[in-house]
Amino acid sequence: MAEVNTALIAFIGVLAGGYFNNFLGEDYRRFRDGQALAGALAGELESHAEPLKWMKDGLEKMARQAMTEEGLTLPEWPIPPSPIFDSNTAKIGLLGAEMAKEVAYVYENLRAFRINFHQLSKHHHDIKNKEWNVAMVNGCAAALHRAEHRGLPLIESLKRYANVKYGSLPSTHKQYKIGAGILIALVLFALIGSCSSSSGQNCTTVVDQAKGTSTTVCK
Repeated sequence: MAEVNTALIAFIGVLAGGYFNNFLGEDYRRFRDGQALAGALAGELESHAEPLKWMKDGLEKMARQAMTEEGLTLPEWPIPPSPIFDSNTAKIGLLGAEMAKEVAYVYENLRAFRINFHQLSKHHHDIKNKEWNVAMVNGCAAALHRAEHRGLPLIESLKRYANVKYGSLPSTHKQYKIGAGILIALVLFALIGSCSSSSGQNCTTVVDQAKGTSTTVCK
């Protein structure tokens, strides 16, 4: 009987340890990776946001200049990268669905601005069409406005997520409740099994063929 109780306790320990080490441990590692990514993206977006006023003023001047007789005179600009986002695109799911959506939206509009501006700087000399140049400048300004409108609040959200405590997350509370429920269920199972084992009896039946009777003795 003691051996049965020991085995049940060991079984409970293995299951509980497996849950907390594997499920909760993996969840915490993903949380820490997500925090690091949020902090890095917040820094990168802040660096992109710093020259926004200068860039918007420059685009307004370019739109006016594009309609003049002289037209635009731009050197060819390459398409700059966003190293943090480009190397972690597959990991933005660590930030959660809503924040990942915002990150994708902002960076896609930054990419649209860069591609448009690159095309404008590369082809404005060849395309003798003032309306096309103005349309390209306005397209750059629109993409930049969309990135700014959603990007500035996103930076603050990323900063908050980078500093949040693991224990304060609703998903963590859910994990704790699941783990506690499993542990309680296993303990109850062990107690029931222990009671069943301790209440069990060994019975022996003796048959008296001469008298035609049988007697059962339990110990």
